Amino acid sequence: VPLRPLADAPAVPVIHSADYLDHRDRLLAADHLTVIGAGQSGAEIFLDQLRARPVGHEGIHWLARTPAFAPMEYSKLGLEHFTPDYTRYFHGLPERVRDTLVPAQWQLHKAIDHDTLAAIHDELYRRTLHGGWPDATLTPGVSVRTAGRVGTTKVELHLDHTQQGTRSRLTTDAVVLATGYRERRMDTLLAALDPYIRRDAAERPRIDAHHRMVLDPTVTGSLYVQNAETHTHGVGAPDLGLAAWRSATILNNLTDTTPYPLPTRTAFTTFGLPQPPAPHTRTIPTQGSTLVPRH
Repeated sequence: VPLRPLADAPAVPVIHSADYLDHRDRLLAADHLTVIGAGQSGAEIFLDQLRARPVGHEGIHWLARTPAFAPMEYSKLGLEHFTPDYTRYFHGLPERVRDTLVPAQWQLHKAIDHDTLAAIHDELYRRTLHGGWPDATLTPGVSVRTAGRVGTTKVELHLDHTQQGTRSRLTTDAVVLATGYRERRMDTLLAALDPYIRRDAAERPRIDAHHRMVLDPTVTGSLYVQNAETHTHGVGAPDLGLAAWRSATILNNLTDTTPYPLPTRTAFTTFGLPQPPAPHTRTIPTQGSTLVPRH
């Protein structure tokens, strides 16, 4: 957000990673480049620029809000967070718990491929073999508080370090924003239905386990969504690997039949504790019953 006005100004070298290839040569010509963002795009751009810059005169800085330049969680059990089992478990959690889980699970979908991290380290290490040290700085745990122009060709970033509680400034010739993409709100599309949409404490649409928006009972039809329910279904909501299961769930619910039978178990992990059976009414034996000895 602090860099948006600069990104919108054509004369200032602040671009989003989506436009990187169109501006690559211009960025390589910059004496100092700053890449912001510790996802896959930021890592690949940093590596590409590092490889193309002269040894000892790299002039590149990599900043990230995350506490580390961390690898993507890609273990087989870790990937079970992208299963129907976990989706059902997540949907059943209290809203306040779900809201703390999603940002804490950033390594499941916002981190960096292991091979890319290894390639970055190898390239940095190679540049130290003759006794020097690359002019490359990698700093996680940093957020950009404000930003502004310095003269006509430079950008000044005002930085906050989360763990240290310190502040600093960084002057750079160009900035690449590998900061991802924001979800589009559904408000405009569904404006006519707004009075009938039931919302949670954060004013987000409530969505049931079948990916159906919860509407006022006076609405007789159903409205299903996909990739708009991370807050209710977890990190697997936009995952393409679950697209077939989501579509089948919706179609089964829509038709009130099972044209697509779905498995009841999809993960080896058991998310949560099994719920005890509902208590039943105890039968008190009476005299003469087979449960009470006769006198």
